[in-house]
Amino acid sequence: MSKPVTTTPNPAATPKQERLNAVMRWVLRSPLHRVVSGKLLIVTVVGRRTGRVYDNPVAYVEHEGTLLIGTAAKWRRNLKPDEPVRITLRRRVIEADWAVITDVDEAAELYRVILTHNPTHGKYAGISLNSDGSVNREELAAAFAKGTAVVRLWPLF
Repeated sequence: MSKPVTTTPNPAATPKQERLNAVMRWVLRSPLHRVVSGKLLIVTVVGRRTGRVYDNPVAYVEHEGTLLIGTAAKWRRNLKPDEPVRITLRRRVIEADWAVITDVDEAAELYRVILTHNPTHGKYAGISLNSDGSVNREELAAAFAKGTAVVRLWPLF
């Protein structure tokens, strides 16, 4: 993979969100990364049609040697089959194999893990945990119907 020269702003992000993303990209690449790098990483994708480089700060959860990202963002559509994705994890730029999981049954346990470690994500995604700790299937199905998915990464250290 070639190294990106510049990061293109996300056209779907609000100006406020793009400013926050720019700050997070800077922090995650700086010596200050420890403040947020336990919960955030950068996924770098190249636009399929535009060829532009997009560096997306995203929340993640570590689980069984993988990184889980629950997202409705469209950056995942730029992941290329059979090609690792570049991530910045704890200030290290590495590649990772990936899978996008859009099946509600397959994603239910993964989303339970995400919400257990990052309850705030559930507020934005509209997905909660039931009193027994299981993911609310109706909310999960509704979020997936609107484009939410789980991206699972296997870092290639």
